[in-house]
Amino acid sequence: MRILMVQTFYYQRGGDSTYMLSLSKLLEEKGHEVVPFAMASPRNLPSPYARFFVSEIDFPELMRTASPGAAWKVATRSVYNGEARRRIAALVDEVKPDVAHFHNIHAHLTASIVAPLRKRGVPVVWTLHDYRLICPNTSLLSRGEICERCIPNRFYQAVLQRCKKGSLAASGVAMLTTLYDRLERLPSRIDRFIAPSAFLKSKLIEGGLDPARIDCVPNFADLAGFAGLPEKDYFCYVGRLSREKGLDVLVRAAASLDAGRLLLVGDGPEAESLKALAREIGANRVEFAGYRSGEELRRIVAESQFVVLPSRWYENLPYTVMEAFASSKAVVASRIGGIPEMVDDGVNGLLVPAGDAGALAAALRRMLGDRRVREEMGRRGREKAERSYGREKHYGEIERIYREVTAGKRA
Repeated sequence: MRILMVQTFYYQRGGDSTYMLSLSKLLEEKGHEVVPFAMASPRNLPSPYARFFVSEIDFPELMRTASPGAAWKVATRSVYNGEARRRIAALVDEVKPDVAHFHNIHAHLTASIVAPLRKRGVPVVWTLHDYRLICPNTSLLSRGEICERCIPNRFYQAVLQRCKKGSLAASGVAMLTTLYDRLERLPSRIDRFIAPSAFLKSKLIEGGLDPARIDCVPNFADLAGFAGLPEKDYFCYVGRLSREKGLDVLVRAAASLDAGRLLLVGDGPEAESLKALAREIGANRVEFAGYRSGEELRRIVAESQFVVLPSRWYENLPYTVMEAFASSKAVVASRIGGIPEMVDDGVNGLLVPAGDAGALAAALRRMLGDRRVREEMGRRGREKAERSYGREKHYGEIERIYREVTAGKRA
């Protein structure tokens, strides 16, 4: 089967790109041909189809110029990209794919690329990595707090609340993009949506999408590439240092401990404020490791006592949890979003109310206090990873969906 793999960024950049590249590799190993379509970038992986890629646009840089021309370009390219529509049509005419698989297309490629595929009879599968179809701000967050005001179809709330970067202009463009999707009847023109978590599926249904068009298929990890190592004297958080991740709560919880060492691995907009908070409250057991990646990052997780994810927003299906389980590590996490589908409280980790520093500290003490408990939870985590997040299971589900949509069926 020939699959047209559509994603804005054709390089390692965030969870959606990680998944797209991993899926492409898996499909090719199974004998399928994968044809990428993306935005041009000097960071892209090499591809014989790069001549069809859409010209690069740097929205943050354009917005910094603050000129009317730049603002117009941001607004028009974010909502509808005529170049993307023409280029994907040319690519489809040349390679004649059996199915198109979308990932992150908004803001750069845009929903303008759907019409050429429909015209040529190419079925479309779309893995949704965020809440963009029901939330102009993509995350069900407004100014760092959970917000569902736009559900269902009240997208003007994004402007009233200035959800996008606190900016009236950016929020207006985000609202127009989501409105355009609905005016173009986008949800009814996609053959199948894939939601990595049941929680995301439930929110999509609340937002007006047809449940018959949504399959729940968790992402996957290459479990053979992960292994638990003898633990060292730290537990860790891995990810972006941003407010929605609840790291201020974690720093406060860690400050109350009389044992254990917390390693914060990652970077982001809250890095300096978190360091200042740690100094202010005397959180001497908190260490900032900065950005790490690849084998070094895997080793940090593999040698940790356990992994903590104190999010205060609706996580979908976080790779952090999946990879912790793959490394036979227990997880302490917030009971929010799709996390409870992964972490079974008292079995492979502990769940606490989001934003509750006292409950989080108690869970950390419990985990730190009994090595046998956390090792047993880590073993159960690995079992769940093998049962739910393995490559073969995932491939079977994706292939089934491809067969169904190419045969014109509905699950």
